[in-house]
Amino acid sequence: MALTNISQPGLNQGQTDALAGFLKVFSGEVISAFERSSLAINNHLMRTISSGKSASFPVMGRAKAAYLGAGQSLDEIREAIPHNEKIIGIDGLLTSDQMITDIYEAMSHFDVRNEYSKQMGEALAVSADGAILAEIAKLAVEQKENITGLGKGVILDKQIDATDMGVTEAEGKMIVQMLLELKAKFSNQYVPATERYVYMKPDGVAALVASWNAINRDFGAVGTLVDGNVTKIAGFNIIEVPHLTDGGADGTHVLRSGTAHDFPSTYKDKCVFVAAHHTAVGTVKLKDLAVETGRRIEYQATQLVAKYSMGHGGLRPEATAIGCISAKG
Repeated sequence: MALTNISQPGLNQGQTDALAGFLKVFSGEVISAFERSSLAINNHLMRTISSGKSASFPVMGRAKAAYLGAGQSLDEIREAIPHNEKIIGIDGLLTSDQMITDIYEAMSHFDVRNEYSKQMGEALAVSADGAILAEIAKLAVEQKENITGLGKGVILDKQIDATDMGVTEAEGKMIVQMLLELKAKFSNQYVPATERYVYMKPDGVAALVASWNAINRDFGAVGTLVDGNVTKIAGFNIIEVPHLTDGGADGTHVLRSGTAHDFPSTYKDKCVFVAAHHTAVGTVKLKDLAVETGRRIEYQATQLVAKYSMGHGGLRPEATAIGCISAKG
């Protein structure tokens, strides 16, 4: 018996898919990238300027005490407090943009402008994070003092067995030991006990939880196995940062030649965390984050632009550290 010839309203001429012409029902849900936000921007010094290319941060040394002998003049024993300054310049105008044509926007059954604007803002936030964290690492690695006697950055470079690398109890215990060692080093350099931050890779945070010491209140830790997070150890606020070693945006077109915010290449692959006091690095802001839209008539499109103008730089090397773990051998 011959098959009945039925009408197929979903079949487009010349095609084989019998459902191609049917309307796709909009589910009401748009799957977009997970939200990203700045993790370091609020934990360091920031200065806003109304004009100009840079800002100066004065650096002062320490006064000294001495016994005054009988008949001796203070002029004979006085030592002037040393001074220096750190200048942070504006890097340029950092931007992120998208262009949406009218025809494609008309055919779309969901809003894209809000999501595009959010994603562009997040891209700038992550770039600022990368620049700040790179400056912390660079300051620690340079091993220089602002003023003689104030102290240098701290480098903690440890090794464990290759089989213990990763999200393991052994690596977690090593990180705890490194943080305790860093606590002592910071205190010996008179870094204030408050507002100390450790920016750590997710694998490092997970290793801390695996070690149990990180959630043991006898260690002064604040964390839970249920949530799998650690918020504080040995006085350090722990902040999980997936983009820890990414560095800032491409520095090819920064206004100041040679000032790209690249993470130190020697330590990039083995870095587990960077640490800093609130005053260790600074940001100079000329233009705050803003989103702008404009018509591009020649393309019959709308352009969306997110932008800011800031510069980042190190201030206090004695209040910075980098922690690295690699396999023995």
